[in-house]
Amino acid sequence: MRAVLIPHLCCPWDAGSLRLVGPTQDWIETGCLVCERCTRQYGITQGMPRLFVDDALWQPKAHEGQGWVQLFRDTDGYQHDATDLLWPYYDEQPWLDIARQFDIALELVRPQPGQWVLDLGAGRGWAAKQFALCQCQSVAVDVFDDMQVGLGRSRAMMDDAQVVFDAVIADGERLPFHPATFDLVFCAATLHHATNLVQLLTNIGRVLRPGGHLVAIHEPCIADGTDDVALRQSPEMARELAYNIHETRPRLDEYRAALRAAGLHEQAILPWLTYTMPLHAMSSWSAELQILGPAGLPLPWTLKAATNLQRFGLARTSPDDMVRHRWAEYLLRERSGAIIVVATKQPGFWQRRRFQTHAEDRRLRW
Repeated sequence: MRAVLIPHLCCPWDAGSLRLVGPTQDWIETGCLVCERCTRQYGITQGMPRLFVDDALWQPKAHEGQGWVQLFRDTDGYQHDATDLLWPYYDEQPWLDIARQFDIALELVRPQPGQWVLDLGAGRGWAAKQFALCQCQSVAVDVFDDMQVGLGRSRAMMDDAQVVFDAVIADGERLPFHPATFDLVFCAATLHHATNLVQLLTNIGRVLRPGGHLVAIHEPCIADGTDDVALRQSPEMARELAYNIHETRPRLDEYRAALRAAGLHEQAILPWLTYTMPLHAMSSWSAELQILGPAGLPLPWTLKAATNLQRFGLARTSPDDMVRHRWAEYLLRERSGAIIVVATKQPGFWQRRRFQTHAEDRRLRW
């Protein structure tokens, strides 16, 4: 762990500031962090601070981490040949798709050198490594530290790329960072594993700076008419649930409702396959899927309507973008698929949230 991270850390129990017990060095391999408010202690081993409270809220996360390790063991994915050091740019599925989504994410949010980036649900830390290569102050968070398939693997990621980032064992729904620490929060296939999506997004909003971005890739979005019971019995979901891995498949409106409840402003929720797809290709794909378009209208008619809106000054975006957005949303409601979510922090919401929290504290004290 880098010493530069300590001022940004807080106690996951009461949000008090943490101080290091012992001498401060640029890199801290072992040690102890103490909360200045409640005096709880958190160990640092192998360069990773363990910033969680082992209570009833943490236990499901710990079991999930154990479940991931066991799943990899049972599917012969535990022992690897260092190909994970190439992620996400590895010429094999699912990494071909994940790499394209990661590139889209970088294009959408454009991380700058020196910015603080949180890789939430980091796994082995491949994305944190990529952000470190972009000269960002990169921090990886996950619930398990396994040396092969968890954050314990992050040291190999750093050594291979000759970069340094921080790996923190913590609960995404109780992030141990002070408010407004990060310019960007990145997630890869993380949101749909949350036990409480609103709580997770609220924590993300808390640690984001005003105007900061959340970008999530490789998230499943199911069609509005999906049978939830049948979905939970599907082979992929049933397998992960059997390993105590929390698995959900939110709908488009469920993602949107959670973002709003957390005070995050939606910038885009899109099927990654439609990103910059030409309209003629969307029309052909629509025909293959037997989807005419929004409200059953063919795409050429929708394009004409969008052009008229722009002509009369009623559209701020181009007709092509309007059609693409409308068609992509319709596709998500009709067909399940992987999505990219981009959202920003709303400063006004968090000012009101702080006022409400202070009012609640006063009531509790009295």
